[in-house]
Amino acid sequence: MAVSFTTLQIYDQYLTTYRSRDHENNNRNRKVNKRSTRYDTHNQSELQNVYSAIQWKNRFAPLYLTEPSPKSIAFAVHLKESAQNLKQTINSLSGDDNDLFSMKTAYSDNEALATVEYVPEEADGDVPSNFALEVESFASPQINTGKYMNASQQTQLKPDSYSFDILTNKLHYELQFNINEGETNHDLQSKLSRLINSSDIGVSAKVVEKDGLSALELTSDAYGLPFQNARHFTVNDDKTSYRNGVVDYLGLNDTIKEASNAVYSINGNEESSYSNAFPVHGAYHVTLHPENGTGTADIGLYADAESLSHNIETFVDGYNHFLSGVLTDIPDDKEKEKGDDLSLTRLLSKDMTKFLDLHRESLEKYGITVNEDASLDYEVPETIGDTDALKGFGNHIMRKLTSISLDPMEYIDRRICAYPNPFTSYINPYMTSIYTGMLYNAYT
Repeated sequence: MAVSFTTLQIYDQYLTTYRSRDHENNNRNRKVNKRSTRYDTHNQSELQNVYSAIQWKNRFAPLYLTEPSPKSIAFAVHLKESAQNLKQTINSLSGDDNDLFSMKTAYSDNEALATVEYVPEEADGDVPSNFALEVESFASPQINTGKYMNASQQTQLKPDSYSFDILTNKLHYELQFNINEGETNHDLQSKLSRLINSSDIGVSAKVVEKDGLSALELTSDAYGLPFQNARHFTVNDDKTSYRNGVVDYLGLNDTIKEASNAVYSINGNEESSYSNAFPVHGAYHVTLHPENGTGTADIGLYADAESLSHNIETFVDGYNHFLSGVLTDIPDDKEKEKGDDLSLTRLLSKDMTKFLDLHRESLEKYGITVNEDASLDYEVPETIGDTDALKGFGNHIMRKLTSISLDPMEYIDRRICAYPNPFTSYINPYMTSIYTGMLYNAYT
């Protein structure tokens, strides 16, 4: 398919929407895998299989007549993405041998200090089952805090065009602005804060206030000691294009808190990091939380039974999010009638209930209960025998999710217009969209 400017715009909107959505969802639930993994990419043969599946489906599927509303179109797109996200969640619970639900899970006995993820494919040789972490200090950025000035007082700088320079990573940025008659110190500080933040130069700014006074505070995006330079950024207006004086007036070089590295010990061996997130033995990815202060933590791997329980809980949470969260980000339609949301999810709930009924008995052995609305509940069982039935269910639901993501339009009410001729093998005369398996009148 030729890529046009319109196609690129659609791709950009599509990726931007779901990338930010996933990030927000992951921040709300740390059990969901937050890092990019090998399951986020696909090789050529996998993509060829998807393309072949689309062709095969179009060859034998009837032609449907649809008049979908914007809300139902959004539902289909979100359903497709939700199915893909759940597939990635299930895949992330696989061990090195791609054995479903066999992923080992790491723990931290002090999550206020440090949380941890276990990524076995990045291991450096033999990985210990546990280690002791002691944090002495955290990585911090460079912070320049200006003078605290009377916020409501009129600025003493004359109205004119001004500029100053910020040098970061050997790159030179000149920021230009005007000071107008009657501007207060707070007005000037707010203007420069917006200018710096919108420039995206590796430095952020904000106005800090206390007791009627305000100051402009600049913070480097980078943490830890600089690799080469003494500081992450410097501010001056010695050789600027327009009028100078604003750097001294605001005191942007008066109080500087230097950046620092995180200093910590692993089993008594002191180490340091430019960031508050770092690997240990490759496989453990530790994230420190400076807001809770220093301390110690014992980090390691759960026993197999506890890891399995955690994997099942993660799957149940991911599945319930897939089932109930598919309408979360769909804009409300002011003209919608009551019950529209239920009508959109009716076919999905009915289909998933039918699917889960086939596995209800085997799931109950692992503490998973199937509810009437097709959602799942989980309660840790006293004992778990072999996991063959669970792995079999995992393979079946993966195939089900692949089918849903291939053609989410199956879950939109539609009328059959014509059946294909059973004596011919040509593909139906309509094409799938760039969203893979979906065709909308609105895009044609």
